Amino acid sequence: MNGKGLSRRDFLKAVAATAATAVTARVVPEAAAAPHRQGGYNEAPMLADLVASGALPPVEQRLPTSPRVITPTHEVGQYGGTLRRAFKGLSDRWGPVKLSEEGAVQWDCPDPEQAPTLVVNYISEWSQNDDASEYTFKLREGLKWSDGMPFTTADVKFWYDYIFVPQLMGRPGPLSVGLVGEGEDPDANMMQLEVIDELTWKISFTVPNPLLILRFGNDTMGLIAGPSMAAPKHYLEKFIGTADTADQALIQAAMEAHGLSTWEELWFEAAPMDGRGPINFFFRNPDLPCIHPWRSANSPLDDPWVMERNPYYHAVDTAGNQLPYIDRISHALFQETETLNLWIAQGLIDMQQRHVGSADFTFFKENEEAGDYKVITWRSASTNAFHPNTSHPDPVKAAMFDTPEFREALSIAINREELNELVYSGRLEPRQASPVSGSPNYDPEFESRWIEFDRERANQLLDGLGYDKRDGAGYRLRPDGERLSITVTYTEALGAMNPDEVLVVKGYWEAIGIQVNLQLLERSLLEERNQAGDIEVGVWLVDRSSVVMVDSRRYTGVLTDSPWAPRYANYMAVMVYGNGVTATATAEPPEGHPIRRIHELWQAIQTEGDEATRNAMFQEILDIHKEHPYMIGTVGEDPAPVIVKNNIGNVGAGFINDDTMRNVGIARPKQFYIKQA
Repeated sequence: MNGKGLSRRDFLKAVAATAATAVTARVVPEAAAAPHRQGGYNEAPMLADLVASGALPPVEQRLPTSPRVITPTHEVGQYGGTLRRAFKGLSDRWGPVKLSEEGAVQWDCPDPEQAPTLVVNYISEWSQNDDASEYTFKLREGLKWSDGMPFTTADVKFWYDYIFVPQLMGRPGPLSVGLVGEGEDPDANMMQLEVIDELTWKISFTVPNPLLILRFGNDTMGLIAGPSMAAPKHYLEKFIGTADTADQALIQAAMEAHGLSTWEELWFEAAPMDGRGPINFFFRNPDLPCIHPWRSANSPLDDPWVMERNPYYHAVDTAGNQLPYIDRISHALFQETETLNLWIAQGLIDMQQRHVGSADFTFFKENEEAGDYKVITWRSASTNAFHPNTSHPDPVKAAMFDTPEFREALSIAINREELNELVYSGRLEPRQASPVSGSPNYDPEFESRWIEFDRERANQLLDGLGYDKRDGAGYRLRPDGERLSITVTYTEALGAMNPDEVLVVKGYWEAIGIQVNLQLLERSLLEERNQAGDIEVGVWLVDRSSVVMVDSRRYTGVLTDSPWAPRYANYMAVMVYGNGVTATATAEPPEGHPIRRIHELWQAIQTEGDEATRNAMFQEILDIHKEHPYMIGTVGEDPAPVIVKNNIGNVGAGFINDDTMRNVGIARPKQFYIKQA
């Protein structure tokens, strides 16, 4: 424990231990549900009334034969109520998604002091062959969609035949492993499906796929928010315009309702295959059958947007109570962080982790009594960072950002200790963007690379690169006589740093003669610009830094919110490997560019059966970044504040706040409850 009251060097030790075995070990079995059979199962009063009226079958008929059993964090909860939260609208989809995500397997952590494990969720079991090229899954018998229709392997085959193979949604990389050479069939390594019976299916690959189960914990690899490898056939088959089952009248009505001109547009939002369409995304379509604990009750364009309980949810607690406990979750719309903070202080928010910034920690603590809440802390596995775009379409700027000495000058010009005190009251750790302490990939030399404040050396580096002349305003000139100017593009959405940090860093860089222009964008527009590849310097957290091999996309550069090489990364990912990344702009990286080696290694890692060899190859990827960091980290590993109203139960403290663990999802919101008077 350090002077700030938070252990920063040991908080992920348990995760590191899990990571060493999770790739090859079986998913941890769950507790048996048999004891609940003697007295039957219990359900929410709002559903009991529907059962009594004949509008809904009894709970025993709605649950699987052997439901998943979830151990409450603190105690068996109470039914009822509406949980009040806040979000920023349509572009803020990941909050609701992670709150209710349902994959075949999930991270589970009943005790935050213990190692997270992977557990089976709506499936009852899985197995794999010796070289991890074949996997077999079995659904829970009696599993149902939220409209009461059976969930069977017919839904798996429908997803495979009509969504996965024709790429109505992007194919997740883990389901298309292996290198496809020039001139070869891009589908050569596509996952193959074999349906065995009504509950059981097998998937196979042409090469070993040893990371698959580990990565299912981070990506459902099916519909957004789940389920994995399945979709509700009885509903979605009507919206496949070329299928025999298409309902052209329904399709036409849906197209008119959403102002679209083709049936394919019902399946995406910003670009083909993004999976966020008004038909196939539960967040946007209240009519879409799902398996989440709550289903969408209205449009996310409404204020508030509401989710209501799924009467067919497949899990119970240890006392046999069907989950979730909470009837509804309401998301009020806000745009400015100050608005959310005011709502928190007024007691209008019941539980919120997303958009609750550590920079406002003191404010939250000061208003605990007035707002009738408490502030608990989770543990961040991220680093704030600036991302110079080495693949920028302007060749002059691309060459500038791709020069290690230029990035070093930007990095050492930042006074991280001062920045930490000015913006974060000293709560964070000055560090380079790298795996966090406690990660199996943690490297103290990487963490400290280029973080020592040295303005004199920064000036010397820039002088040595030919930026030694200045104009009348004191800004440096490029060798072509143009002012040395860069534009930093950022957003106030979750994932970006406190805007005050951007302003402080602007001052540091202008102090070494670089003109810095700031551009504030809404998150969806920022992602669109990142995909186009024309942002000069982007701003985003380097998260996913706990069990890094689960999700390496920060280091391979393919994420739409961290643009250190978007056009190069998209070229490597889409044009060479065909791993399902949707890109609007690509550019072939120069011969010998490190991103070529990064993707070569990552592709090999995904099919390497030997764990030691796999780990060594992944370390080489990290070493490439360590040698000359592409993502310029500033401060990180911050205590992540979580707002919990005093009448909300089963929200534990000390969880890992990382996308890898699905942020709020690791706390299992389905077992949160509202204490009834």
